[in-house]
Amino acid sequence: MRAMLGFLFLLLIQRQHCFGCAVSEEQRPQVTYLLNQMIQSATAPEALPNPSVLLALQLVQEHNSSTKHMLLQRIAQDAVYRVQNGKSFSSGQVALYALAHKASCSDPRKVSAKGMTLDLVQLLEKKFELELENIKITGNPLSNYYQLGLCVLTLCQLQGSLSVSKAADLFTPDQKKYYLGGHFSVDIASVAVLAQVCIQATNKSMLPEANKTLTANIQWLLNNILEQKTSDGVIGNMYSTGEAMQALSVASKYLAPGSWNCRQTLDKVVSEIHHGTFDHPMAAAQLLPSLEDRTYLDVSTVNCSVEKNDPILPILPTSLPISHFRSSNPITVTYTVTDSVSNNFTDSTVLSVPKGSVLLKVMEVAQEKDRNKFRFTYVNSTWGPYITSVRDLVADNSKRTYWQLLSGETPLTKGAGEYVVSDGESMVIKFTTY
Repeated sequence: MRAMLGFLFLLLIQRQHCFGCAVSEEQRPQVTYLLNQMIQSATAPEALPNPSVLLALQLVQEHNSSTKHMLLQRIAQDAVYRVQNGKSFSSGQVALYALAHKASCSDPRKVSAKGMTLDLVQLLEKKFELELENIKITGNPLSNYYQLGLCVLTLCQLQGSLSVSKAADLFTPDQKKYYLGGHFSVDIASVAVLAQVCIQATNKSMLPEANKTLTANIQWLLNNILEQKTSDGVIGNMYSTGEAMQALSVASKYLAPGSWNCRQTLDKVVSEIHHGTFDHPMAAAQLLPSLEDRTYLDVSTVNCSVEKNDPILPILPTSLPISHFRSSNPITVTYTVTDSVSNNFTDSTVLSVPKGSVLLKVMEVAQEKDRNKFRFTYVNSTWGPYITSVRDLVADNSKRTYWQLLSGETPLTKGAGEYVVSDGESMVIKFTTY
């Protein structure tokens, strides 16, 4: 019976997946370069276990078996370590770990390491229920709606316990769910579309009212995603475009003819690869599936017998971005920290830092100059350093607060560890709500 369900799921997903596009043979060297960059970064000794990288490698099926096994072993050990030691393991993280195991043909219900066997699907079911309970009590999830989208998508893919009606209601249009800092979030919307298309594809006997809600949700989300499309094909920003391409490709039946030119979008993001735009392993991981016309809905169709033992050969980009270099020549940057929630403080300072410095370096220099005003903390994540507090004011998902990074009044699309500051630039770290 489980095998038959899997076969039916494959057929349903294939019917949904009909509007994407893939790189041409002329563009393939750029993809090879990006894969090589991602693998080198993700397999470095200091790299954090990264399920998104493993998931991307499995979906594009351009990897060797030794790399796959090493990454799989890392995330299995990390998952068990987090549970054994009570470490942070959010619902979205559990979802990605489970998806990566499934894509690797490793049973996510039997993840073994350090003498312990962990059921990631059961753990995700429990965490998802806690998210729903917190929404019922406080109006907010314990994490955020991007992670909730990953939860639903994963439970759908892995045949976990999931109420279709609750999932449909979860994704109804609401500014609080889909907007960050006053801007529509293409990332959140894209994952929500993928999750709901999965539900529709695998639950043909659902109640008409639930299906009607899902359909309305998907249509609203797609319309808003397309409104974020620029004239050159970018959707939202460069880093949200990959997942947006996935969402648009699996929901093609909802799109009006001519509303999206997949080839234009693909050509644009490929042209950015040699500039180093996607050199960060997470940026690469979120883009690569779309370059091969694959999506997170293809997790259950991965053929793990197709493996390559020859390593990917490095192909150097034609030009390196300035972030690859750092000069001793100093530049001047204005740095401001401000609490826009309670309006308790706004402090600025003018700093001298080496040319090519990232924002995190600016923050460290400010902290050394005046720890009382500019002290901060951060945690390392798969996206790099994530700012958790400034002056002991801590970001809190349950209160929908976070530290926003800006250049002047413009939100950054890169993190503090990646964004390279310019001479005369005004950098702002703002405590705000989403």
